[in-house]
Amino acid sequence: MNRLKMNVLYNVVYQVLILIVPFITTPYVSRILLSEGLGTYSITTSIAKYFWMFALLGMTNYGNRTISKARDDRKTLSYTFWNLFYFQALTSAVMTVLYIAYLGAYGMPKYNIVALCQIPYVLSALFEVSWFFYGTEQFRFMVLRNTAIKILTTVAIFIFVKDQGDVWVYALINAFSLLMGQVCLWPFLLKQVDWVKPDWKTVFSHFKPNLVLFVSVVAVSIYTLMDKIMIELLSTRSEVGYYENTEKMMTMANGIVGAIGSVMLPRISYLMGRNDGQSVKNYLAKSMRYIMMLAIGISFGLAGIANEFSVVFFGEDFTACGSMIMVISLAVLFYSWENILRTQYLLPGNRDGIFVRGTVYAAVTNVILNGIFIPKLGALGAVIGTVGAQIAAAGYQSISVRRELPFLSYIKGLLPTILIGVLMFTYCRAIGNRMGSHVYTIGIQVIGGAAIFCLLNLIYMLLAKDTLVNDILKKIRRKRS
Repeated sequence: MNRLKMNVLYNVVYQVLILIVPFITTPYVSRILLSEGLGTYSITTSIAKYFWMFALLGMTNYGNRTISKARDDRKTLSYTFWNLFYFQALTSAVMTVLYIAYLGAYGMPKYNIVALCQIPYVLSALFEVSWFFYGTEQFRFMVLRNTAIKILTTVAIFIFVKDQGDVWVYALINAFSLLMGQVCLWPFLLKQVDWVKPDWKTVFSHFKPNLVLFVSVVAVSIYTLMDKIMIELLSTRSEVGYYENTEKMMTMANGIVGAIGSVMLPRISYLMGRNDGQSVKNYLAKSMRYIMMLAIGISFGLAGIANEFSVVFFGEDFTACGSMIMVISLAVLFYSWENILRTQYLLPGNRDGIFVRGTVYAAVTNVILNGIFIPKLGALGAVIGTVGAQIAAAGYQSISVRRELPFLSYIKGLLPTILIGVLMFTYCRAIGNRMGSHVYTIGIQVIGGAAIFCLLNLIYMLLAKDTLVNDILKKIRRKRS
């Protein structure tokens, strides 16, 4: 249990770093590259990421889960790892060649050198072995590695990105940092596994389960990557820039929830492998209570400061992001709910079919909403599509397992927190409307809003005799006595 708590802490600390780094770089980059340059970077990155995704297929979740079940024996672990990696190497090599062909036929003529600078991004899939370290629950190591890469990338951006023409430099720095981050893992990995000759029958046996999970990866990409391509086709490249920054805020918010989910996946997989169903449901109930409480605070807080934050943080060129951030903050709630179900119940229990169908329905919803709203509303239309997609994914997964889990109990326990979130939002909007878009306005909103949310939730938890609060109070009493 202590190891699990430390893993959660390590990953949450890293997610806080992920929050801090964009707070340092995004205002600078937005003002240097402006919406047009940021849009070009966003589109080329989205395209490169599609090739990267096809190279990895479903390995992020599949590899994590498979390694977690083989981690107790070095021989089995080595055999499992190398056969997974050989499979990944084949798909990565194919997709790297295809990306180079894409550059010659389309990428370079339309996006010039910026598209060329994304080669390291695609190539990084060949060396991607994060799933091994997550599957063996080595979160401290991953956090330290990722932290070092983030710091070096941040420094490089400030040194080398100087004017609007440096879009290619910005793209190269980000792509190269991803590649180097993966390469740096290998010396540590090779100390933990012995080389095993490929068993090609086993290698190719990974294709079908990877492909099943990959369907969900592609579906999710439709409302995380395809949105940007659709905006350029149906609107303007500047609108892509607005959407890039808006989505970045949602991604940062989702990252905290995702950090906890990535920690829980190998642990729940391990428990399910031992048929410890009761422990699984206990973990799930706690996650639905406390992770969703965190998600509600982030969602309503982000919506409350959105208008002022977009001007102060991104600059006057991105004023339109205010209303978009306010709308997309709703997606944080549904993403968090879906993430808990996915990482702590469906994937560990090999319920891949439910997860995949949910993401497919979400993708269809997204495409339909995008087609309706992007021509009329630009980037805001894509935001509406993203929110709709998250609702569809969370809704389908919940309906599919409604007889197995006490969802009404989960929701009932969250209603007071949602009400408190509404009160916090109301306070933030009142301050913003009165004081305008200034740094000190955001400071007052954040401090006051956080105080309202935390204090009222603490009072509620005390009155409800919440187990977490009771446990903390008992520990305090023991220390005093």
